[in-house]
Amino acid sequence: MRARTPAAVARIVAWLILLTAAVFLAEGLMLWLRHRPSLGLVCLAAVGVPAFAVTFARTVHDVVARGGARDRHLLDVAICTSVAFALLLLLGGAWGALPSLAACAAVVSLSARRAVWAATGILLATALSDLLLGLPAGVLIDVVVRSAVTVAVVGALGLLPLFTREIHDNRAELARLAVLEERLRFARDLHDVLGHGLSVVGMKLEVSLLLLRNDPDRARTEIEQALGVSRESVSDLRSLVRGYRQPSLESELEGVRSVLHSAGIACRTDQVPPGVPQPLQDVAGWVVREGVTNVLRHSTATECRIKLRVDDGRLLVEVANDRARPTGAADGNGLHGLRERLTDLGGELTAGPDGAGGFRVLAHAPLNHTVPGPAVRDRATHERTTQRGPA
Repeated sequence: MRARTPAAVARIVAWLILLTAAVFLAEGLMLWLRHRPSLGLVCLAAVGVPAFAVTFARTVHDVVARGGARDRHLLDVAICTSVAFALLLLLGGAWGALPSLAACAAVVSLSARRAVWAATGILLATALSDLLLGLPAGVLIDVVVRSAVTVAVVGALGLLPLFTREIHDNRAELARLAVLEERLRFARDLHDVLGHGLSVVGMKLEVSLLLLRNDPDRARTEIEQALGVSRESVSDLRSLVRGYRQPSLESELEGVRSVLHSAGIACRTDQVPPGVPQPLQDVAGWVVREGVTNVLRHSTATECRIKLRVDDGRLLVEVANDRARPTGAADGNGLHGLRERLTDLGGELTAGPDGAGGFRVLAHAPLNHTVPGPAVRDRATHERTTQRGPA
């Protein structure tokens, strides 16, 4: 079952409260009409009941459905309470549900302490009014208990949108932190690859500048060593960018499960099929990582499914979520880079809505494709970059 947005939950709760009020008002009206009231009392009810209903509905709609600030409707609560007790005392016990509805308006529109005091006072006043109307003790207890239960249930419903908004905000924050953690991990990897090498290059170049006049041979040696270290760093950087220094696909799956769990998203993953070459596992790890990053950034998913299977000599990797945002992001650099890697391996990548409200990233590549050498890869990357133009 798909999770509803906080706004949808708020609207549903508001309609439930209004439906409850409508049932109570209809019940009171039918009981009252059985006594064949006079024309004057009918005119009084024709004014008082709509005034109560409109004030009650406006309060519930503003606070519950729209998430308005509490304690802004003290006057509306006072109007509901006054009209409810006026109709109860003037028209009779058939309208005994009105004070409980006034208490409901208080508990959904006032802050916690004020709501408790207001609801308690209204319920006590209801009991006193029923005594003045001469209700038997048994009926009086039944009315007070029913009113208290109604107020408690409606008060709990009124809190549901608040909790839903808080959970939604916390989930969004967890997703943001999960993405930030992934960025920090990449920054650490980049620092590990380049930090030491650049420090050594800088130090050797400083030494060579100091030795350039007095000992040019040694300065030349330092420069040559710095050049070697720089080439080594460039090679390490290329390895990092191409994904050849990837962790195992199993550990990658374990990592994304942990990240998704932290963001409140259920995750189901398949086991890595046997016989998958390491280069293909590396690219599959990038597909999984990029797909999960898109889930965290561009969806309101409650579940993510990661499928890995071998079919007809090809590895298929699928990352799907159950709830994509209506304004999802277009393909970014990450998906373009994955397509390039898969093209090198004779594979393809598609990404888009799955037709059921979710989003799916699907990649497949042959198991026995010959991996191109570094020169071929560099030439292909250069040609793609030239065709695409500068970033």
